[in-house]
Amino acid sequence: MAFRVPSLSSLRAFEAAASHLNLRRAAADLYVTESAVSRQIATLESQLGVQLFHRVNQRLTLTPAGTLYSRQVRETLRKLQRDTLDIMAHEGSGGIVELACLPTLAVEWLIPRLPDFYARHPQVVLNLTARSDVFLFDGTDFDAAIHFGEPHYPGARADPLFPEESVPVCHPDYFGGRKRIRPADIAGAELLHLSTRQFEWEQWMRLAGVEDVNAMRGTRYDHHSMVIAAARAKLGIGLVPRFLVERYLEEGELVMPVPLAMPSSGGYYLVYPEMQPVSDAMSRLREWLLESASEFVRETQARA
Repeated sequence: MAFRVPSLSSLRAFEAAASHLNLRRAAADLYVTESAVSRQIATLESQLGVQLFHRVNQRLTLTPAGTLYSRQVRETLRKLQRDTLDIMAHEGSGGIVELACLPTLAVEWLIPRLPDFYARHPQVVLNLTARSDVFLFDGTDFDAAIHFGEPHYPGARADPLFPEESVPVCHPDYFGGRKRIRPADIAGAELLHLSTRQFEWEQWMRLAGVEDVNAMRGTRYDHHSMVIAAARAKLGIGLVPRFLVERYLEEGELVMPVPLAMPSSGGYYLVYPEMQPVSDAMSRLREWLLESASEFVRETQARA
């Protein structure tokens, strides 16, 4: 006798109950009654021959088997949803790429260049998600990520895109219109920090020859976009990648009080799972990103 795969409705009921550990909330998520969710779970447990939940005093807790199965079912349902959206979005002709990207890089560098990508590959859909942390691709929907740091990423290949140099920036009126600003003046100002790069100002001060200064003081922000916004609001001086503020510098919204750039030891990389086949859509995105990054490096060097 052929094995019967559990129904989609029973799997959805189980996943919702496993997420909430509460039948009422699971039922509300699925727009059904509690008794309907309970019946679906009972049917699933009977079909599997495995207890998935402990039920004590009307409280639900997952059994070890239920914990394992809930992760597997959640991943399967997520993949099914993604594949369905793929077909609905463009009739399966071009493919979807799920890309994780540093948020400010996405806003200031990647998205402004996407019209060129879509002009070349109109059938490919690129979904962007902001991620600043290093993560494992296993168990996620991501096909690739743009990562800052070293060319070593767990379980992934890494293609170099471009290097980075950081510069101090502030509002044009921050120093009251003074024309000659020394590194020591910056040391005494309000410093704006990126939370994930706690020692950058200290490194810049050392490069500028400023000693005996507490470069750790000041406010901290989660994203470069926040540091840039704070500098534009005259809240202090930010130390940010130059390419992220080139537009604000050209338009006079920000200035470099001291024209001292600090090369970073890290760089930007396109990373993608080492052990997974690369889709045609992902190959097209990779080719375009490498080309765009090379062109960007040439333009940057020409301006230097």
